[in-house]
Amino acid sequence: MYSIPRRSSPIILGLLILLAVGGLIPGAAAQGEKLGRLRIMKAEYPAQVPLSYTFSVKLEVEYAFREYFEIQAAVYEGTAGRLDHPLWQGETERLIEVGERTYDAKLRSPSREGRWVLTCYVFYHNASGFFYFTDPERGPGFVEMSIKVADNAKLTVRTPYANVPVQVDGSPYSTDATGTIVRDVKVLAEHTVTAAESVLIAEGWRALFHSWNGTDHANPKTILVSTDVSLTIEFRDEFYLNVVSTVGDVSGAGWYPSGVVANISAPSQVQSQDWVGFFGAQWRFAGWSGDVESRATDESIVMDRPHRVVANWTADYGRVSYLVVAIAAAAIVIVLAVLLKRRAPKKGAEEITEIGEAGKTAETAEAAVRRFCIFCGAQLDPNARFCSKCGRSQVSSE
Repeated sequence: MYSIPRRSSPIILGLLILLAVGGLIPGAAAQGEKLGRLRIMKAEYPAQVPLSYTFSVKLEVEYAFREYFEIQAAVYEGTAGRLDHPLWQGETERLIEVGERTYDAKLRSPSREGRWVLTCYVFYHNASGFFYFTDPERGPGFVEMSIKVADNAKLTVRTPYANVPVQVDGSPYSTDATGTIVRDVKVLAEHTVTAAESVLIAEGWRALFHSWNGTDHANPKTILVSTDVSLTIEFRDEFYLNVVSTVGDVSGAGWYPSGVVANISAPSQVQSQDWVGFFGAQWRFAGWSGDVESRATDESIVMDRPHRVVANWTADYGRVSYLVVAIAAAAIVIVLAVLLKRRAPKKGAEEITEIGEAGKTAETAEAAVRRFCIFCGAQLDPNARFCSKCGRSQVSSE
């Protein structure tokens, strides 16, 4: 325990401090059985305050007395045991039995920057003066605090990569070669930090925002800066799979998270898009080359970096050959039909001519056998013996 006699000389005060360390104060020893416990369980205070700033220190005190004792909380400037510069003193209270008390000490920071050391105490009072316990069994009745006094705090933002854009309160910055940004910001004020949603690290390699310090996924992030603060931006890498093909629709190209398995696929055959495709020309899949060597139409690849895969094709004109033969045969048939059709009219004319000639010959022959009546000149039938007109016999007279 440690006692604080009132109006004591520095020499006496020093002797009392030595006695307190050894726990040899006679008045306190006489009352030790009546005092059970008087300790500070918790002290809440800011890690940093601006210059000339009013703030609070909250103390939670536990006590246990067998008879009434007066207690008082106080805050002094300096390390524990230095009681020459009081900053705040609470009201004296008369307590008994077991309980807890809470104190709210209002303090004002110095007007200069630096490290400010304070000590909070809870004293009990008897006829000899004020005392506090230093042993952990009944105390301790004090707690030492260190507060930084400065208007600004250091905001440090770390990323895995250099040249990553980051905004602090709307102002743009970029990380240095180590992936770090350090900015001075006002203490006890809210600040907004914004990370890039996507950062292109290299060709085919990008990083997507994931979280702050591995827990907070909100972006932008708003923080109340009470002291120096460090934020780590975590990204998730993605790699691009480039699937190259001059023919057909191949699938699988795109961005993939690092470590996943990407699937690629190509059709076994594709109709040619130029004029020969009209006649049935096709492209047949010949296999993959590049980062995948395979002849299968469906393949997979682990995306551990950017990858490039090429689909290879061979021309197939088999259907064109069959179609050409069919077209040629059809053309031959058509030509022959046309030729035959052109020759048919000539043959008919010859037949008509022959028929005409035959008719004329028949007419000549018929004319050659015509008979006429030798008396009246009327035409007679070839075998007639009498004229049908005059009735005379055409046979010579007897």
